Amino acid sequence: MICEDYMENISFCREWLPLDKKEFRILAMLADKGKFQGNLSDMCRYFSLDPQTRTRNQLRESIQKLSDQGLIVQESSGITYTLSAVPKEKKIEMPHEWLALLRQHQYSSESVSWEAIVKVLLWLSAFGGDQVITNDMIAANLNISVSTVVSAKNVLQNEFEAITKE
Repeated sequence: MICEDYMENISFCREWLPLDKKEFRILAMLADKGKFQGNLSDMCRYFSLDPQTRTRNQLRESIQKLSDQGLIVQESSGITYTLSAVPKEKKIEMPHEWLALLRQHQYSSESVSWEAIVKVLLWLSAFGGDQVITNDMIAANLNISVSTVVSAKNVLQNEFEAITKE
């Protein structure tokens, strides 16, 4: 059975796009779930990461960075975190099922993270249009390499037919 919420759009904030993929990953989870309550191992499982000490420490650091930047509100009680995103004005919407598909897909054509693919897709939907867009422009705005942009666009075109490149 598909939950009605699953068919709805989820909102990302434009301010999130240039963030490091570790921070963006947490914000994408909050856009998806609305709120997170659990420990760092629970968060690792959500991201399909091994909940080893190194990974949990990276998540803890990313949560602190996002909190320091005013992008999330965090509360903690022992090892349990409650996180929610701080709403911003400039939103980009994406169907919920797209995020789930992009996050869980096994990419065969390119070695690229789901976070980079989501960021490129969101950027193209927000800033695309009829103007000429270069990979350099996208890379500069997203704070990722041109090769990552090319790989993400290849996945979006070849595996999902979500974009066309000219």
